[in-house]
Amino acid sequence: MLANMSTRILYDGWPLIYQPDGPATLELSALLTLAPNGVQPLVAVPVDSSPEGFLQGFDLAHMASRDPLHWQQRALPALAKEHSAALIHSTQPGVALFGGVPSVVSPSGYGRLDPAGRSLRARLGRALGRGGLAQAAVLYPSDIPAPKDSAANRAVPPAAHPHFSAKAAAPPADLELPESYLLYHGPSHPVTLLGLLESWTWAAASIGELYPLVLLGLTEEAKRFVEARLPDFHLDKYVHILPRVHPAHIAAIYQASAGLAHPAPPSLWGGPIRLALACGLPVAAQQHPGTAAMVQDAAYLVEAGDLRGFGAAMITIVVHDQVRGDLQQAAKKISARWEASAFQSELLKIYQELA
Repeated sequence: MLANMSTRILYDGWPLIYQPDGPATLELSALLTLAPNGVQPLVAVPVDSSPEGFLQGFDLAHMASRDPLHWQQRALPALAKEHSAALIHSTQPGVALFGGVPSVVSPSGYGRLDPAGRSLRARLGRALGRGGLAQAAVLYPSDIPAPKDSAANRAVPPAAHPHFSAKAAAPPADLELPESYLLYHGPSHPVTLLGLLESWTWAAASIGELYPLVLLGLTEEAKRFVEARLPDFHLDKYVHILPRVHPAHIAAIYQASAGLAHPAPPSLWGGPIRLALACGLPVAAQQHPGTAAMVQDAAYLVEAGDLRGFGAAMITIVVHDQVRGDLQQAAKKISARWEASAFQSELLKIYQELA
């Protein structure tokens, strides 16, 4: 029984190296911090050296890899067997099809809006990863109804990294953040970014001078995409694109912001809407399946595709004191119900069942 002995769980550290400021890494951070008693975390990293600072105090298993297909289908199962891990826990939406080691998945990200390779090998990797999900325990937050066609088969109470609910230090000075700002920390998909910029044109004239839009977590390709289009939208002075940010600083960036703008689907785990709620931030979001259940009355919601309406929502959560205050209080009430002990207890049951 896991409750009576230390059982080794191998956690997939690929996102930490290749998507360090994305939802999969932030959920990995929460899983490691909230690992149940009786669990010995072992983090698999696709590099030869230890990632600076982030994994101090955790045991690491190294295997250098730049190929997602090899990492997911071959490296992770091999490392699990080599280190006698009972389970593999991943925050990516796919696992090995023929790995021979039981897997748990906390799916993080935005599905079809996530960056995806177009090569045959990349498509093969996604197909094999989806096939492996049929044999895995896929976790779903219990505050969101699971879609009927979802592979998710385990409901777990929601949780967020405790750094987001506790007062964080100031963001690093070298990020050169504005004194006040509105935060976007969502998909790097071009359609989503174009919609965001068009909505921001409706808002920037009113609030852009005092509350510029800060973009966090974009891929390098997405940064170039946005930079090339800012002049067309006349938004050069009202958008601040952050470089790649160490995961340890993201809570501070959230807490220093005036609110979150999220014109995209929610990430089930580790995503910006849940992190904003943990910080007690006002949220402007678009209606998507699962969003309303997650935010309840803690967000200003507009119909997906209503770009002008979303621009108005961004203005409202910043300058309308009554709305802003109501959203902040509602966010704090929701996140106050997320008990780490409940999350740990349910996760431990799942680990016990599979191990």
